[in-house]
Amino acid sequence: MRTETKGQHGRFRHWQLLLLLALGICLAGRGSLGAGVPNPSLPDLSKQVARVNGAGITEGDLHNEMEKLLPSNTVHGGLRPDKLKEIRAQALEELIVQELAYQQAVKTQKLVPMPEVEAQFQRIRNHYGAKAMEDALRADGLTRPQFLKQLQRQMTLERRFQEKVIQPSHVAPQVVRAYYEQNLKRYERPEQVHVRLILVAVDSQAPPREEQKAQQKIFDLARRLKAGEDFATVAGQDSDDMYRVNGGDMGWIHRGRLEPDFEKVVFGLPVGKISEPFRTQYGYCLVKVEGYEPSHQMKLEEVSKVIEADLEKKKFNELRESWVAQVKQGAQIEILDGMPTAAAHVGPLADH
Repeated sequence: MRTETKGQHGRFRHWQLLLLLALGICLAGRGSLGAGVPNPSLPDLSKQVARVNGAGITEGDLHNEMEKLLPSNTVHGGLRPDKLKEIRAQALEELIVQELAYQQAVKTQKLVPMPEVEAQFQRIRNHYGAKAMEDALRADGLTRPQFLKQLQRQMTLERRFQEKVIQPSHVAPQVVRAYYEQNLKRYERPEQVHVRLILVAVDSQAPPREEQKAQQKIFDLARRLKAGEDFATVAGQDSDDMYRVNGGDMGWIHRGRLEPDFEKVVFGLPVGKISEPFRTQYGYCLVKVEGYEPSHQMKLEEVSKVIEADLEKKKFNELRESWVAQVKQGAQIEILDGMPTAAAHVGPLADH
């Protein structure tokens, strides 16, 4: 099972709403994707592409799972064959893990109780409206008991994933603080300057005539600046680099990010001053320093969210990998359409 984040510090995917997509319910404006819906551009959706301990995964299941992985504005035909193959393999692996996790829940009697499923069904029905829900189920040829069974499956998978991966991956504040104190060097903000640039581009191997022409232009621009013309305006009109659209504004530059000859000039200029023309590998430059900040140790409150997100991501990936390996243990996985085979492990399914 995979997950997605909402922003840098977001939590993980809410699985219950995905069931609506998996069942082809078009309440969110998407067409039905369920097996049994004729589509001449697709292969036989009832064809089995894999078996997991004897349980079949169909082309329709795989198609639905691939739809979740594809960008909303992308159609299968618009992807390169190698990318489509990669997404297909990823979707099949996802379905195999889901099937194994569900089988394990059935074996250990850890399905979400049906009263909870009924309550969730009512919440979905109330949200979308009774008629819209009935129409969508009818369009996919699903009865209410069939839908409840699939909803129970999805809720069970979500709960198992929460218990085994998401909840244990949360990191306590004291762990964040300890990591920060043990890695202070990582959270030092380096010395930085805010720079504007005018560049007259010329290749380092250019013939003398081009070199002389570029040199003449940069000195002409320097004279205009000394006469009082605005640096940003001149940069926007006459600079040869991409920063010209912002008046030459390069933003804040950390020491060590750019070539030494350039940094030697910009970190040696007082704030508000304009440099003399100087040569770099890209051509002749004029720079103006608009701000300066010395290096300093960032406080815990400045970086705690970043540390928390990094630690949780690392722990999440480790737990997910371990859990996937565990549910695959001893599984009989048959790939029927020539795709790469998921790894099978020896040993019985354990109650984890």
